[in-house]
Amino acid sequence: MIIEALITVIYNVLSVLLVFNLPDMPDSIETVMTQVGGYFETGIAVLGAFLGDTAMSVLALLFNLVLAFNAAYALYSLVFWVIRKIPMLNVKE
Repeated sequence: MIIEALITVIYNVLSVLLVFNLPDMPDSIETVMTQVGGYFETGIAVLGAFLGDTAMSVLALLFNLVLAFNAAYALYSLVFWVIRKIPMLNVKE
């Protein structure tokens, strides 16, 4: 689900940014992505059956925190990379 959405976003951004039109995604790729999403949902349901609802909600919260911290670090790295490229600011590593 998340991976499929990311691929769709990347595809849409590339199709807007590029001058030429990208070809449509083949049906086989969409079918595979749907199956992979189904496998993830089944795996999460099995984990939920073993661990319970409370543990699954804690795991979901921790997973979201890890993703948020990684995104914040990537944004921080990108900002400082851009700042280091401006010579008059004289920012070193």
